[in-house]
Amino acid sequence: MARRPPARSYGKLALLFAIAFAILAGVLGLLDYFGLPADILGSAVCGAGLVALAAIGVYAATMQSSEFYLAARAVPAAGSGAASAASVISGTLFIGLAGTYFAGADGAVAATVGWCFGFVVLAVGLAPYFRKSGAFGVVDFLGVRYGGRPVRIAATLVVATALFPATAAAFALGAVITSNLLGVSAAAALVMIGVVVLVTTALGGVRAITRTAIAEYIVMASAIVVPATIVAFHEYGSPLPQLTFGLALHDAGLLALASGRDIATFTGSGAWSWLGGGAFNAMATVAVLATGVAALPQLLMRSATVRGPEGARRSASWGLLFILVVIGVAPAYAAFAHYLIARDIADLPLERLPDWIFTFGHLGLVKICGIAATSVNALLGACSSTAGFTGNLAANELAVSGDAVVLAAPGIFGLPDVVTALVALGALAAALAAGKAMAFAIASAFGHDLYSGMTDVPPSSGRQLILTRLTLVAVIVLAAWFGGRHPGDAIALAPGAVAMAAGGLFPALILGVWWKRATAMGALGAIVAGGSVTAALVLHRHYPGFLPFGDLRLSEVTAGIAGLPVGFAAAVALSLASEPPNAERMGIVDAIRRPGGTPFVQESESL
Repeated sequence: MARRPPARSYGKLALLFAIAFAILAGVLGLLDYFGLPADILGSAVCGAGLVALAAIGVYAATMQSSEFYLAARAVPAAGSGAASAASVISGTLFIGLAGTYFAGADGAVAATVGWCFGFVVLAVGLAPYFRKSGAFGVVDFLGVRYGGRPVRIAATLVVATALFPATAAAFALGAVITSNLLGVSAAAALVMIGVVVLVTTALGGVRAITRTAIAEYIVMASAIVVPATIVAFHEYGSPLPQLTFGLALHDAGLLALASGRDIATFTGSGAWSWLGGGAFNAMATVAVLATGVAALPQLLMRSATVRGPEGARRSASWGLLFILVVIGVAPAYAAFAHYLIARDIADLPLERLPDWIFTFGHLGLVKICGIAATSVNALLGACSSTAGFTGNLAANELAVSGDAVVLAAPGIFGLPDVVTALVALGALAAALAAGKAMAFAIASAFGHDLYSGMTDVPPSSGRQLILTRLTLVAVIVLAAWFGGRHPGDAIALAPGAVAMAAGGLFPALILGVWWKRATAMGALGAIVAGGSVTAALVLHRHYPGFLPFGDLRLSEVTAGIAGLPVGFAAAVALSLASEPPNAERMGIVDAIRRPGGTPFVQESESL
């Protein structure tokens, strides 16, 4: 077995990258101050980021299976937690949650609670036992616990069905950001994203994904926290935006009360359309996110990379902390944007509107007097027909999409152009981190977990590596193609990944740990029934008429609330109707749940 690298190497990598990133930001800030054009700044930031990630991926290349699939099980808990947070903070979460708070959707609170509670369920109910099993991935764990090829096949199909649209959505969003920063065509940007993802996954596997994910977390955390911190300190004298956004909401309310008008908000893309109001939607959102996040294959895969069960629990705890750092400032972004737009933009002459209005107006994310804000002349023509028009912008004539809040924040907050580029780089890092983790989870499910369980004689590690790498190339190419050709479908279906994990995987996973009587037939029933019901409802939401009934008022995420009970019911009914597990299977559960000791499945020396 290859010698495990010291865990502290991950800490050194994080420190060196953080220092280099701070130096880059400082140098570009000085260049911005001395007048470097914004398009050159954007190109420099994006180019440096992509090159750095590719370099880390090449440096982490390996031919050792233990490194490729498990990072030699030597990742420290904090590093694994940062990588876990990066893998679930997709570009849509990075951009969309603050915008959803901005638009006033009640479900944003439920989404935040559910996402965080998912890490609690992971830490308490699954991660330590998953690590103790010695399994490589979700499919491998279910195969070890229940036995039988049908379980592995069904679980592999659910993993692929759940994660592929979300992977394509990450590619699509990453291509849009890259295209805007570098000024290249969408097709060229998509190729660049695909090459970077391929280099940072196919060469080094989980080892490369982990190292790049730590760097990506540093970028995205800095990009989301720093602007809000600057505003909090400048406006309210506190560097904690989490404690000052209430003041901004109060001030925005006073402005609206004084003028009798308030800015309008609207939702842009369908990426967060699943966040609705009402008690049922809130309950369903929390329940599905809590169970779905805990069962996400790319998150459970992280539990296999730490040294032991306790490390897996600490990793999930660190992941919760790291994700709170990012999503905890989402309400502050919404409150600061609402207040500063109302204070600084409303009542300005149309000729003096800031550039960000027109930048995002061309994307359909800012509307004035009912039309997209594309030019001053167009606005003058539209607004001149409104009653009481004075040449100035009336607050109630301005409508800003929630999708614009994070990317437009530097302009709204009055920050330099370099911050705009860094925020865009943070969104790109979020998209890349999520896309890589999901693409690898799909490829390893086929190339290792399924392949190793389908033959009577275990295949060699070399064959598994070849198959996984070939599958990874195929997944990346297909995801790039689908994300480029059908970006709207990919983004709309992406939230269904959590629902599929909840309905199709969570019942079999949690019962596999906590109910000895669960059988292979019960697990198969849970995966097939829960996954099928959830997938059908997700498709019915996106393609009305897919099922022979009307609108069930279930979104791509809350569809999991139907799959969850169906999966549990199928697991319990079929387990009780079939023969109890034999002594060997019972012993597996005992070994998984017994504190201490070595993993039930020993890592082969050939790895």
